[in-house]
Amino acid sequence: MSVIGKKILSFFNNPNKRKKPSSNLVPFEQAGLIGVLYTCSDNKKEEALKFFIEEMGLGKKVEILCFNPSKETIITDNPTFDASVLSNLGKLNSPEVQNFVNFPFDYLFHFDFESNEILKSILVQTKAKCRIGVHDEQHTNYYELMIGINKSSGISNFAEQMLKYVRALR
Repeated sequence: MSVIGKKILSFFNNPNKRKKPSSNLVPFEQAGLIGVLYTCSDNKKEEALKFFIEEMGLGKKVEILCFNPSKETIITDNPTFDASVLSNLGKLNSPEVQNFVNFPFDYLFHFDFESNEILKSILVQTKAKCRIGVHDEQHTNYYELMIGINKSSGISNFAEQMLKYVRALR
């Protein structure tokens, strides 16, 4: 990842410039298009993600995109991308990323406790109606729903809390 590209990307990651979807939010039970964005870290997270998707219920189309923060090969069934897709001008040159960004999700779950400039860029560009992530004062404009949780409670607990709160939305 180029340093110049990263600086340019952080300049464009203004969540206030995010295009607001024109259609209204549907209750989670009626939602058909779900997105999950996450950073690959370990098998425990992959297992929690599988459980999370199973708990959503049938009848939902779930698209997943995995960010690989290292240059090492990772083992996952999900589409992945890494920092090499970032151009010198701050553009994410990856068909997987572009398809994900342009998909009209009803709900987009950011399945991480931490974020980076690349993931923030995807969150800003996405056409999702409702973006859900962990509560962090620096990221309040990136999400429509933020889940306050102690990070030491684990990713599985975070997954349960995300589902609990989106199901409560009416």
